[in-house]
Amino acid sequence: MHQQGRLGRYPAVHAPVTRGRTPAGPAGDTEPDRSSRTFRGMARGRRGAAVLVVFVLLSGVSVLIPGSPTRDLAGGVVNAECVSWFGRDGGPVLAAYGDSLTEADSRAHFGLHGEESWYSHSICADEFAHGRNAAVQGETSEQVLARLRADDVEADVIVVAAGTNDLRLGIDTATTLRNLRAAVRLASERADVVVVTTVQPWTGTDVGELNEGVRELAADAGAQVADFEAILSVPGATTDGVHPTVASARRLADEVRTAVDAAG
Repeated sequence: MHQQGRLGRYPAVHAPVTRGRTPAGPAGDTEPDRSSRTFRGMARGRRGAAVLVVFVLLSGVSVLIPGSPTRDLAGGVVNAECVSWFGRDGGPVLAAYGDSLTEADSRAHFGLHGEESWYSHSICADEFAHGRNAAVQGETSEQVLARLRADDVEADVIVVAAGTNDLRLGIDTATTLRNLRAAVRLASERADVVVVTTVQPWTGTDVGELNEGVRELAADAGAQVADFEAILSVPGATTDGVHPTVASARRLADEVRTAVDAAG
């Protein structure tokens, strides 16, 4: 027997509850409620805009933080002589190991080659193909040697340019020459041409004995010498008595090119 509803004898009919949806149409299908759908879309849009604003603000603030990746990248972009994002294909492959005289204002890990680095001018002029600028500011000859040992680098030309930070830290000449000799020997196993540079003096230091030793070890190893010290000793060639100006960096690049050409 049927239960009587408000309509008396007829069975009670309970309509299904459809939250956020309109009743079924003639064909029996349903459509989302338009106002609800619009509200959800607006909410997603506001969340996306908020995320974008936060990202922009954080990026802007991080540029002001010394040592932050964003500041590092921004500095590299501002000072870039050229980039190697798509490769630099001209000439033999060049790799360099050294200190701030070679790294300078480059951000090689971002493919940005700064205008104060001689390596950058060699690459950007397409005289050499970009292999690796493995120079790191502040590193001594011992650290440069360790970096070269750790790297599995293959290049046509390897330049070893170290020793100035040894002078800064008071490391004795014999130790510096021992490290440079080992670095040149190792580089000779990995490249057709090896160039070792004379050492730029730190403020108030004497490099006569050290650079005489550099020339001797180069001759013993069959390496070429690029005389950086002679170029940077000219008045006005450095920004602070040690590091090259942009014009001097170009001359250092020319000196490396001359040394490579002398190898035949």
